[in-house]
Amino acid sequence: MLITKDMICIDADLKDKEKIIRAVAERMDRAGKLADQEGYIREVFKREGEISTNLGDGIAMPHARTAHVKEAGLVFLRLKDEVQWEEGSAPVKIIFGIAAPESGGDMHLKILASLARKLIYEEFKQKLFQAESEEELLTVIEGATGGLR
Repeated sequence: MLITKDMICIDADLKDKEKIIRAVAERMDRAGKLADQEGYIREVFKREGEISTNLGDGIAMPHARTAHVKEAGLVFLRLKDEVQWEEGSAPVKIIFGIAAPESGGDMHLKILASLARKLIYEEFKQKLFQAESEEELLTVIEGATGGLR
């Protein structure tokens, strides 16, 4: 599975981008998606250095396609409080963390594209911000990713 209930967290009390990315990596690792947690974290920060993954509207999508990933995974965090993703940018409250194996072809692009297609709809974004349970969010996110594995 790309995402499970254990890969979703509502009201995460994380105060900065580094803690958020580490929390994403920790959930990925617990789900058995990573070969090397610290390696994945380094690659996500390297990607962030190239171009921000802050999409606006309170949503960021940090990701990496790397040999440090065994199996594609998606982590969803909804923060307790908004966090400044980088200086001068809009704050974020919703995080989609994506991990894809280097040998996984274009899986990371499929995940990014499926989420981006849904994020243009205000109704979808409201569900992300207002869902009351991990189960509800799992249903919403699985619907958005169309059964990607």
